[in-house]
Amino acid sequence: MEALRSGDPRRVGGHRLLGRLGAGGMGLVYLGRSPGGMLVAVKVVHPHLVEDPDFRARFRREVGAARAVSGAFTAPVVDADPEAALPWLATAYLPGVPLDQAVPLPVPAVLALGAGLAEALVSIHRAGVVHRDLKPSNVILALDGPRVIDFGIAHAADAAVVTRTGSTVGSPGFIAPEQARGAPTGPAADVFSLGAVLVFAATGVGPYGQGPPHVLIYRAVHERPRLDGVTDLALRAVVEACLEPDPGRRPSPDELLRGLAPHVPPSTDLHGVGWLPADLGERIAQAGTGIPEPPPTGIETVAAPGRRRFLVVGGAAAAVALGTGGVAALVRVLREPAAEPAAQPPATSPAASAAPPPMRDGKVLWKRPSGDEYLVSSPVVAGGQVFVGSEKGNLLAFDARTGKPRWTYRAARRIVTGPAAASGLVYALSQDGVLHAVDARTGRLKWQRTVGNTQADPIVAGGLVYCGGDALNALDAAGGSVRWRGAGAGRTPAAAGGAVYVPGEKKLVAYDASTGRARWTYPSPGGVQDAAAANGLVCFADFQGEKVHAVDARTGKRRWTFDIGETATSRPVITDRAVYAADYGGKVSALDPATGTMRWQAQLEGQIQDNPVMAGGTLYVPSGIYSDGGVYAVDAATGRKLWRFQADEGVESSPAVAGGIVYTGCKDGYLYALDARGGSGTATG
Repeated sequence: MEALRSGDPRRVGGHRLLGRLGAGGMGLVYLGRSPGGMLVAVKVVHPHLVEDPDFRARFRREVGAARAVSGAFTAPVVDADPEAALPWLATAYLPGVPLDQAVPLPVPAVLALGAGLAEALVSIHRAGVVHRDLKPSNVILALDGPRVIDFGIAHAADAAVVTRTGSTVGSPGFIAPEQARGAPTGPAADVFSLGAVLVFAATGVGPYGQGPPHVLIYRAVHERPRLDGVTDLALRAVVEACLEPDPGRRPSPDELLRGLAPHVPPSTDLHGVGWLPADLGERIAQAGTGIPEPPPTGIETVAAPGRRRFLVVGGAAAAVALGTGGVAALVRVLREPAAEPAAQPPATSPAASAAPPPMRDGKVLWKRPSGDEYLVSSPVVAGGQVFVGSEKGNLLAFDARTGKPRWTYRAARRIVTGPAAASGLVYALSQDGVLHAVDARTGRLKWQRTVGNTQADPIVAGGLVYCGGDALNALDAAGGSVRWRGAGAGRTPAAAGGAVYVPGEKKLVAYDASTGRARWTYPSPGGVQDAAAANGLVCFADFQGEKVHAVDARTGKRRWTFDIGETATSRPVITDRAVYAADYGGKVSALDPATGTMRWQAQLEGQIQDNPVMAGGTLYVPSGIYSDGGVYAVDAATGRKLWRFQADEGVESSPAVAGGIVYTGCKDGYLYALDARGGSGTATG
């Protein structure tokens, strides 16, 4: 557990705080004692969230949902004040081990767990609440049995419908197909999630495997769950019933309890640890030891969040509390301790394995805050400036050399894509489907055009700006007039050699850049992610087949495919010497551009979920997005890791490189400028 900082409160409501348990997107979680001496976890929301006019309503809804639920296998709310200057929520402190740190479990334990979770859902649904985010990290194996926590995105089950069409909530990999599509979602979605949790408990992997969120959502909508690892007939029958695609055919929690009862021995008592393996029971028993004494009282103020820390109690144990989806109301001590990462193994190439020098830390040249705004897009550099989009919907410009803010462009709706820049203009798409062209020098709007909603970044090539949506729009970069429109592009296209290559749902289409006439179509049943084009090749990764495809840019014929072994998660990088592809498992593979054979492979820490960039013979790779992570510099010729920049709160997206400087936005709200050569240094500014 991290000690309280000078700006932290010493008391919230009547609860005296003992230390910091964790931090997340919604707020800070503290360990405290209630006036009666009960251990509680107190969540205090971030100050910037209070500015959102809808936030208090959402927070009140969370508190109400959590208070409404009671039962043997759920966690209680102790106290809350949604109307405080900084709203807060106190919940029972439950020492235990989160399920995602306790798998795989033996089949009898999984069946018993299923009974406990089914009983929890009975309590939750009886209270008129649908959880909507049942997943392994929201299941705590405690001394008095399994507990379901985190009602941060729960809703009252009005007419069994809790989600409006078009919105998607929950955790990819464990949500029902209807939830993944954004369709109306009711109690049956919780039953689906229960089945997915049981698959994970038995095998260590969810029913849709591993991958980034958009891949898991795609699989939930288009594929059947993968149950090869569930070999026990009784357990398989239970999970198959829960994972029915049709919500109407799934059993109710009461029916699940009746179905599981014959498979749970009468002697099994979930109010204890005897139903679990002995070593896991010991870990749970150790979880509540080592609670500190209350610190001296002090000034009751709240500081902004810093580096995310986790409570370490009794070695391998976890302390858990209720909270929202951002904080997850869960303090995981079984995750890695706050120690330096272990040294990386050498890359697999002969050159990289010959006793390379130790990897250095990245040198921070400057860092600049974006005010109270979190950066949400990849930066882009042009004309001596760095441009990046923010969570509040603004486009920000900084001096590339000093980091001094230049201007802020405020769109009517928030910016949702990374910007593109060319010929003195910066282009970015806002949430309402409008493309904004902004003067790079002054930040003033030059023109705007409605192009449709998309998550694909705009690109600029040959005097045209291309942006996806319901149709691919090819616009005059200077004035915004429409040159032509093509089929829709859900992912970011690529342009080279007088053509633009557009990813569709199950195909890649090449269009003539001048006329918009389709040149060829390359089918890809596994889907198409962001495309890259250079040196006569078009390369992309598919969603399903875990393959990288190389296509002849002129003819559309396949050159080669490479089975990367895990879900490929980024746009490949193409050079005349190699094609570089990254995957969700943290590997970077260098492939021969002519044959697709592997030249080297390097393993990085963390998951790679955004695009590497190449500059000066070095590959800069964002690793550990959505968790503590940073940027790696990797020698493009050998795969040797040169240096690493470790970000306290995790990097936000892919970096940009220009003039010997690497720019990256991080979850702590700062834009960092790093020396591309590496070395050692400390943050300034």
